[in-house]
Amino acid sequence: MVVEMALAEEVIVTHVPKILIVCNSSDTAVLWGFILREKGLNVSIETSPQHAIERWSLETPDVVTLDIDLKNQEGISLCKSFRSISMAPILLLLPAHHENVILEAYQAGVDEVIVKPISPMIFQAKIMAWARRSWTVPVAGLEALSAGSHRIDPAKRCLVNSNGAEIKLTNLEFNLLHMLMRSPGRVYTTEELIHSIWGSFENGDHILLRNVVYRLRKKIETDPGHPAFLLTWPKGYSFQG
Repeated sequence: MVVEMALAEEVIVTHVPKILIVCNSSDTAVLWGFILREKGLNVSIETSPQHAIERWSLETPDVVTLDIDLKNQEGISLCKSFRSISMAPILLLLPAHHENVILEAYQAGVDEVIVKPISPMIFQAKIMAWARRSWTVPVAGLEALSAGSHRIDPAKRCLVNSNGAEIKLTNLEFNLLHMLMRSPGRVYTTEELIHSIWGSFENGDHILLRNVVYRLRKKIETDPGHPAFLLTWPKGYSFQG
């Protein structure tokens, strides 16, 4: 047990936060990337807002920073899309202080709105602060779980199936699966799952939970339409290994 705890702590300490910067100005994106890499952060840059969600699913970052030149509602819509699939902190950079836009951004799930200009040092400090709070940092400290032929690996944030293949999971997918695999066969109610995954977050509702289940089944089930592992019950869900 002591050895396991030491290994978990070592993984957490050596974890390098991953930051995804979505910025449709190539020059600005490179500048943000340079500023953050100076702090030793792992930075990914996406210059196409249309590909931002797809890039997020590949990177599973600890913090998302949006600096996009879009119409207000397009930007707000992108924020909502990010929040619906991730609990990672979202920082939105705006070119001017418009109170209505800022309020909309917070209602869409943004964690902090930053009105430009902002100095490199303050920008670094904000990103570092949010990276420390990110849900993804302590994941490696969670216990590894097994259910039948499946094993969940917190250090890699993946599910290992019966063939030994590693299936990469997003934050929400991992959180849901980790809870279900604590007690294989037990039916967790939708309310229990929502409280565990979203806590008091107002957008954590039945529709978002169904969306997470849908995406997870596409990853782990041979036939998502007739699931064999992630099962639906009248009041909730269970995992059958």
